[in-house]
Amino acid sequence: MFRNSPCKHLFAVLLLLAMCLAVFSGCKPKAPTEETTTNPVKINENYLDEIRDKGKLVVGVKTDVPELSYYDKETGEWSGLEVELAYNVGCEIFGVTRSELGDKVELVGVTVADREEKLANGDIDLMLATYTKTKERAKKFALSDSYYTSYIGLMVRYTPEDLDSLGTTNIKSLADLDGKIVGVAKNSTTRNDMTNYIATANQLKVSPQFVSYSSYEGLYKALKKGDIDVIAVDVSILNGYDDASTKILPDRFAGQHYGAAVLPENAQLLDAVNKVING
Repeated sequence: MFRNSPCKHLFAVLLLLAMCLAVFSGCKPKAPTEETTTNPVKINENYLDEIRDKGKLVVGVKTDVPELSYYDKETGEWSGLEVELAYNVGCEIFGVTRSELGDKVELVGVTVADREEKLANGDIDLMLATYTKTKERAKKFALSDSYYTSYIGLMVRYTPEDLDSLGTTNIKSLADLDGKIVGVAKNSTTRNDMTNYIATANQLKVSPQFVSYSSYEGLYKALKKGDIDVIAVDVSILNGYDDASTKILPDRFAGQHYGAAVLPENAQLLDAVNKVING
């Protein structure tokens, strides 16, 4: 029907154009996707055997959080929930009882400021250091199931004899923090959690100032000196620093779910950790 007709030539031109478009579209680079731009982590399936061959599990724990992980400089003894978890994980990995564990678990003191660095550098195999589980942290490390939940709380100076002291007249709750200086731990989630809570809470119009400290002891000393008005950290940590000169306010917000952390390629270690946590 199209023999020697303009339609025949038009059809041929359109067919040729379609073929060219098909060829060029086939050669067009694919748009970047998550699959093409990220390299999946290769899990070390022999990591537990490597720890057994090494003969030691190195665990990073806090030194200054009574009841969770604490090191007594006078006695040289460790104590707390996270310390016990570390020992129990060691027993699970090496297949021994606590009395047989010996020195197969080495505890290394870490702070809120350096715990991620020590894990990333391979100075420790496992981190058990009041580490709150977040989506951002899960992108950097492999995290275990939760083993403890705390909440952010507030601590102020308290002197009953002084009518101008904080805690009794000036700062009674989160609502009194407008313009106040709040001390938080460096590299913690507290500042973000606190500002998010203030932003979403009804009728709470306060704008505190934040200052970071690298240790809880530093926060405590700053509070006593008057360099800060309030300490804002997990209540489980505040309890270890509460004394007659301080007051923990009743505010509780932003639940903090603690988890153990390992390098992504060493996620096999979390099998032993979760078994102990859920055991």
